[in-house]
Amino acid sequence: MNMRQRQKGIALLIFVTLLAGSIATVVVRGLKDEQPARGKITAAALSEAKDALIGYAITYGDTHAGQVHGYLPCPDQAGGNPEGSAEPTCGSQDVSQLGRLPWRTLDIGPLRGSDGECLWYAVSGNYKNNPKTGLLNWDANGQIRVYDADGTLLTPSDNQAVAVIFSPGMALPGQNRSGSSAPICGGNYTPSNYLDASSGYNTVSSVAGAISDFRIGEHTPTGDRLVFITKQDIWNALRKRKDFLATLDAMTRKTAECIASFGTKNSTDGIPDPNNLSLPWPAPLSLADYSENANYDDSANLYSGRTPYRVNNSRIASGNAIASDFLLTSGTCNAGICINNCPDPTEWANLYYPWWNNWKDHLFYGIAQEYKPANHTTLPCGNCLSVNNAGQYAAVVLFANQKLSGQMRASSPTDPARGIASNYLEGNNALSIANPSATGIENYQADNDSSTFNDILYCIRQDLTVVKGNPASIPACP
Repeated sequence: MNMRQRQKGIALLIFVTLLAGSIATVVVRGLKDEQPARGKITAAALSEAKDALIGYAITYGDTHAGQVHGYLPCPDQAGGNPEGSAEPTCGSQDVSQLGRLPWRTLDIGPLRGSDGECLWYAVSGNYKNNPKTGLLNWDANGQIRVYDADGTLLTPSDNQAVAVIFSPGMALPGQNRSGSSAPICGGNYTPSNYLDASSGYNTVSSVAGAISDFRIGEHTPTGDRLVFITKQDIWNALRKRKDFLATLDAMTRKTAECIASFGTKNSTDGIPDPNNLSLPWPAPLSLADYSENANYDDSANLYSGRTPYRVNNSRIASGNAIASDFLLTSGTCNAGICINNCPDPTEWANLYYPWWNNWKDHLFYGIAQEYKPANHTTLPCGNCLSVNNAGQYAAVVLFANQKLSGQMRASSPTDPARGIASNYLEGNNALSIANPSATGIENYQADNDSSTFNDILYCIRQDLTVVKGNPASIPACP
């Protein structure tokens, strides 16, 4: 079985139940005045296209080495590739794109609506696969709003569309569908010749991060019909993969191991000292742009915040011999990154760094007072972190799991809501990470998943080994 067949098979298994309700609801709203036979043809084509696009997104990391899941293909925009192929790159970063459905890339054939026209497709700028956005995870909101023909908004503000698939209606006066640039589907690649654009609808903005508006055509035989894919469609399907949450857990563990590895390369008075176990300072909780790696820069005398990408201040303070100022980079273990924790030199670079790069805003970090960056041998724990009011730990690394009720996750990488710990963490974790006067003796929390708590916690013990927090044990990180 080739990769495309595998992708399609996974998608079909996942979506049999997932899409049954959502597609029926949206398609019927756009087709209710058509003759049943004609409506079924269009509905089937739109449904198959939606299945294929979600399947592409949730298997993207399987079919593209060193990448994470969630990305959608660029449209077919007549870029010189065989008809039906997604463009290798489309537009600028975070700019939405419009074109024909890339059926060849999706391995589904040239789907047509009841009027014989092949399908069209718009993709949100932050979900397209090239150029990629700086931060793609389950909080990344789509950049497309969809309206019914009567003006009713169909996509709530916290679950906007990441893609729209169109079945063009009959040609309207002024639309010219002649040409030979699409020999299989027929016609040309000019969107206005196929989509009913009026009052700013059914076109994409050329501005990065801007919202584009689409609308179902009037309920007549000439109106456009559409289905849309929301961010929840993508991430709900991904959560059905047994390996998805396991990968996020593994990424959190590997991030903790990378931070712990920093402590194996310190010196005292210029002489390598295996007993100087200093760890790096955290990066600040609030950043100007959470998609920029460089903003995750360690801050001296900060005991709680985010996992640091750059550790220049800590490196100087502890006389650390790591190969560069950048800890959580795509560099290999042979280059001095994540020393002692990557048996395979490419393990971090190829498997875990791409996940950290897209989920870094969900990772938080607290350090004990005794393990702050310093140019001397680390003292035994006296002023260290506890978990569930027990134990003495050098540091903790936390992953903020799926949003819970009452939490407001940001819709853009610059939204100040991302700097509010309680929007991501719960209980003592939110209090400790947000504490502006933290001194490295805070108490963190490990617990079972519930409706009010779902943080993932890893402890870095005094010997720099890493263990997952276990709420069933005392101490929580045995």
